[in-house]
Amino acid sequence: MNDSHTGRGLELPAGVVLLDSLGDLQPGNTSPILVCGSHCGGNRDLARHVRNCHVQAVFLNNAGIGKNQAGIRGLANYEAEHVLACAVDNYSAEIGIACDTYESGIISHMTRQAGSIGIRAGDSVKDALARIAIHGSPAQAGEAVEAADTGEKSSKTGLKRQTQTQVDGVCITVADSITFLNESNAGGIVVCGSHGGLSAGKYAKKYGVKAVFFNDAGIGKNDAGVKSLDFLNDAGILACTVDCMSAEIFNGQDVLDNGIISACNRLARNRSITEQLTVKAALQRV
Repeated sequence: MNDSHTGRGLELPAGVVLLDSLGDLQPGNTSPILVCGSHCGGNRDLARHVRNCHVQAVFLNNAGIGKNQAGIRGLANYEAEHVLACAVDNYSAEIGIACDTYESGIISHMTRQAGSIGIRAGDSVKDALARIAIHGSPAQAGEAVEAADTGEKSSKTGLKRQTQTQVDGVCITVADSITFLNESNAGGIVVCGSHGGLSAGKYAKKYGVKAVFFNDAGIGKNDAGVKSLDFLNDAGILACTVDCMSAEIFNGQDVLDNGIISACNRLARNRSITEQLTVKAALQRV
């Protein structure tokens, strides 16, 4: 594991774990506070999975906020699952890089639970963690016990949905997250709702896809939202991102139906795929 996963070399407060991707969160997690490079979108199932992995507080990237505020949509779901949650500005910390979220992240949005202990927009992640430490466990009394007693499995099996569709006779896999892929996707064309940062690109490479379309997450600090494109080009994978205002993050179907290309790698350009094309038009050239 790299340093951004383990926190090696950093002075982390007790109970804090760093993960570049929520896809790396495991049921056996024992750290109550997660500082993560992933976006703060997602649905109730994802929030429930985070809670069932014993996370009581989570810090994520606002992904440029984007269409229909999808980049911070997860906040309401985390609140419903009694998980304290904060989103950091995508220009304060690189999406997909947990270490940068911890070191440089500035809070832009938060749940009411976070606000109730004095966390405010403009606070650093480190300041927010200090407030959590002062107030003790972020879990609300009784609610964490009730959730644990339901017998729910801490598994993402129900989350990992992908669908296959035809675009001009070509089979396309659509998924809300690149982390929902598996070995059966090798050699396939994928349209997903993930950001285009390095951590997402590593999943695309891991599963050996032929081509992949991501959300650019507002591009953000150091172009982090599109940073996987060159990495995937070197791996022989055609890759593009869509503008976060054209399609919702964590919504693969919206990327397919409404996504407008914002950036593409050399392999895509070699196929005459350029900015401003729709995803459906670009798929005809893959």
